[in-house]
This record gives sequence, structure tokens and C-alpha cells, in this order.
Amino acid sequence: MAGNGFKFMSFSGLARIRMPFMVFVQLLTLATGQLSSVCFQMSPSPKLAFFVDPLPTPPSINVSDGRNHVIKAFKIKQKLHRDLPSTELYAYGTSESTASYPGPTLEARRNVPSRIRWENHIADRQHMFPVDPTIAWADPPNGGVPTVTHLHGMEVESVYDGNPESWFTTFNDTGPKFVTQDYAYPNSLLPSLLWYHDHTMGITRLNVIAGLVGAYVVRGPEEPPGLPTGQQEVVLVIQDKQFLANGSINFPSVGIDPSLHPDWCPAYFGDTILVNGKVWPYLQVRPLQYRFRILNGASERYLTLSMSHRRLKFLKIGTDGGLLPRPVLLRSLTISPAERVDCVIDFRRVRPGARIIVSNSAPLPFPGGGGIQSSDGKVPVMQFRVLESRQPGEEPVVDVSTVPARLAKRPPLVPHNASIVYRHFTLTESVNPVGVSTDLMLQNRTWEDPVTEVSRIGGTEIWQFINLTPGLAHPIHLHLVKFVVLSFQSIDVTRFERGLCSLNESFGRRDSCFVEPPRLPEPEDWGWKDVVTAWPGNVTRILLRVTSQSGSKFPFDATSGPGYLWHCHLLSHEDNAMMRPLIIQR
Repeated sequence: MAGNGFKFMSFSGLARIRMPFMVFVQLLTLATGQLSSVCFQMSPSPKLAFFVDPLPTPPSINVSDGRNHVIKAFKIKQKLHRDLPSTELYAYGTSESTASYPGPTLEARRNVPSRIRWENHIADRQHMFPVDPTIAWADPPNGGVPTVTHLHGMEVESVYDGNPESWFTTFNDTGPKFVTQDYAYPNSLLPSLLWYHDHTMGITRLNVIAGLVGAYVVRGPEEPPGLPTGQQEVVLVIQDKQFLANGSINFPSVGIDPSLHPDWCPAYFGDTILVNGKVWPYLQVRPLQYRFRILNGASERYLTLSMSHRRLKFLKIGTDGGLLPRPVLLRSLTISPAERVDCVIDFRRVRPGARIIVSNSAPLPFPGGGGIQSSDGKVPVMQFRVLESRQPGEEPVVDVSTVPARLAKRPPLVPHNASIVYRHFTLTESVNPVGVSTDLMLQNRTWEDPVTEVSRIGGTEIWQFINLTPGLAHPIHLHLVKFVVLSFQSIDVTRFERGLCSLNESFGRRDSCFVEPPRLPEPEDWGWKDVVTAWPGNVTRILLRVTSQSGSKFPFDATSGPGYLWHCHLLSHEDNAMMRPLIIQR
């Protein structure tokens, strides 16, 4: 099986592009010789063979060993596929020679603090990708590539949270909210998979696509014994990219509306999938149970993963905030950008020699698009190769792992006699006269607008996201706090936008905007979350408490520093207005 056996259609669901405008863009880019890097019109990557490179394992660093660790960002070159020239990347590591994409997996222990100094050694005066000056961005006066690292999912004082305006460069420029490069993480949350990535104002999408990502694992005694471990525990960091023949990443240099945003594109969808920094890799497995801790690190791509073997399913055991109350057996896994899934796959009933393809069938854009064409509607991600349980010269491998029927307590809902603060937010887009999406906003506000979300320590809140963008889901991420998903409920968007109905009226009332009763989350989403998908044409409700995940006080002052934030984790949206401050008070 070789070659890119699928192609991307012209993208229309998100931007609502009209053909005359796209003809104009194509003529413009033909004249400038840049047709291959036009938003949603990029030329395909070189044809690359599937499953010829083994899955890499990023280096691992124990950051809860009492030492002060230094993680640095460098510009490197790395081989991402056997038949592709080395690719220029920005990457994390302890030195330039050890820097890698993705960065090292950082291992921590619950309630054992870790200290990391983040350094920027990227010497480029300009970013490797075009920076759109029409959206608010870091814009260092002496040039360079600004960075600031956010440890996604961590409960941490805001000065160490990676605020978008706390960036710094190797040329000594700093953002208006910069305080320090020395971060302290209490690791007070439940055992779970987190990830670290750049969060610089206006160029998060550029730095993440360039390679500034890595996994962070918090371990602790709360996890039941017997789960697969050692070589039977594998972290998978999944992203997508598009390439030029010289190995460089193909990224749009002509925006969706060049007259307004010359370089900004509402989404970046690459035509190749990378896992742990390799294009379509394979992993050799024994007929054992394996635990896979999966991160969707893509900029905008949703994943709906399935396997080609009829006997294989995903036993989902955890999500963003740790283990689920009980395991859930699933034929497929849908994972939003920035979301993490913890699952077990049992290869014991698969014959040695089997070749099992993991594929993605999520549409582009998600969920309403039709942006992928392939023979079966699926795009390859990676391959499992099942080995004999006994290799020459070795003793047979015996699987002693087990998955208990009960994993964790179900997160508490509304505390008794709690006073609840209700918040609601519309998710909207601005379009230009020809129907092209130019900005996306939360409650019609941008990052620069006055703070409206002020939460109090110990408070209980229900947030409601009203998604008015047609056919497009938004993964919403809250910093600092975990939450639980309460419900989803469809609305009549047209009547709501015309003011002909109310969300204060329940379903069944004449003046209600709701067209169905609330839908409860599925069992696989009963756990703690820090990312939730706000479905189009729906009100999505979450419940949060401004406390540590355990329900106790934060082990730090959450009211100090520059404050926190919440945003859409489609990175092109986050960079262009879909991000808001969050302030904590006593």
C-alpha cells in the first residue's frame, strides 16, 4: 500500500466560500507563483509510502526528581519519513542535539512538584511561516520567534500558565505580561496525560505546526494496579501536516481573504498524518494488552479512529482529567483537537502476522464537512504489526495486565446547597461581503475587550456555549479548572438569531428555541474534562468548580499573576479573536 491514496476537496463548510472569490484568489496566486500555498488550495504532498517507518518513542525525563530541569526550544532538522528530505522544525529538548519533534515526554508524580525553566534558542529573525500582521500577535521589536509554553491541563499559578502575552525571544524581547521563564508545577491533579505546547499571542498555530509540542504524564497511586505498563504503555501524539518536495512544511502564504487578512486561514488541514513525529508509522506489538495514551495535537483536525480488524475495539479507560468511572468498549474513538484519550487494545485474539490499519474517518470541517475523498472515506493514521508471543531466543511473553471493572469515582456534580453562577456564550463568525469567514469570536468579544469572566475561589458555575457557526464544532478549553459535561441540546438557530424565541424557556414551550430535550453525555464522557466539543446548532453545558480537581483549595494563589484564559482550541480560531481572559478572585 503506497502513495497518498486520497485527496482533499475544496473546503467550503467553514468559510462558506463562493466560487467567484476563489477564482479571484487562484488568479492572484497564479500571478505571484504561490498557488501551492493558498488557503484551502495547497498542492498535495509528494507521494509517500505508507507504514515504512517504525513508530518513534520520544525521550523521557523524570521532572519530579527534585531537580531544576531546563527545556529549550531550537530550530532543528528531522527526518519525518523514509522518502522525504529532512524537515526544518522548531522543537523542544535539553540541548540542540537532543531536541526532537515531538519534545521529550515529561514524567511527573502527583503532589510532587516539578520545576522547569523554559528557554528560547530559536535564532531566526523571522518565523519559518508567514505571520499575518492584521491579527493581534506578539510582534517583538527586534524580530525573532517568540515562544511561551503552556502546560495544557495543569492546575498552576497563572504566572506559570503560559499566558499568551508572557512570551519571550532569544533576542531578549518580552511580552507585556512576562514575569519569568522559571515555572513551578505542583502536579496536584489526578493522574492523567497532559501536553505542553507553545501559546504565543497570535502565532500559536504557527509554533505548534512547526513542532513545539510534547507529552506530560502525571502518575500516582490513584491508578489501579494491573493496567498495562512498561513496553505495553504507549503515548501517541497525532498531528497532520502538508509537505513540499524539499521536505519543508507547506503552510498557507495566501489567506482566505487577502484584502483583509493576507496570510490568515480559518483552518490548516494537512494531507499526511504523523504519529510521534513520523508519517504513517507502524508499531510492532505482541499478542498482549496495550495501553495507548492518545493526544490529538492537530491544529484543526478532529479524529475518528477505527481499526481494520473485526475483533479489535478500543476499551476507553480515561480522558483529559484521568480515569473514567468504568471502562467503555468502543468500535471507534472521536477525539477533538487538544483532547486526550486513554484506552486499552487487546491483541491477544489476533493471529501473529496480522497487519492492522488505524484509520481516521472524521470529515473536514467537523462534523458538517465533506472535505476528504477516499475509496472508503477513511484516511490511514498508522499500522499495528502483530508479532509472535515468543521471539527466537526469548521466553514466551505472558500478559499479566488487567483492566478492572471500576476505575475511578464519578466526578461530583452540583454540591449540596451550592449557589450556582450561570454564564452563556455565543460562538460566532464574521463574514465579509462574499461570505468568507474572517474572524471568530466568543460572545462577540476579542482578547482585547474588557474582562467579563471573573470567577471566585470555591464557586460553582454552569457555562453554556451556544454555537451559531454552521456545520462547525468548536473544542472549548478552559485553563486552570477541570469540569464535567452536563448536556447538549439542539436549538432553532434561525429563530434564535432573529430574536423570535428564548433560551430561558424549556423545550416544549411555544417561545422556546430548543427543538429537543437535553441529551446527556455518553458514558465515555463521564470523566473530568478540560476540553469540550461545542456542537453546531446546540447549547453545550458544562459544570465547573473553582477548586483543585480533588475539590480542595488550590495549593497556590490562583488570584495572583496575569490571570488565566479560555478559548477555542482550533488554533487558527484561537489566534484570530476566539480567546478570552479568565480572572480568579477570592
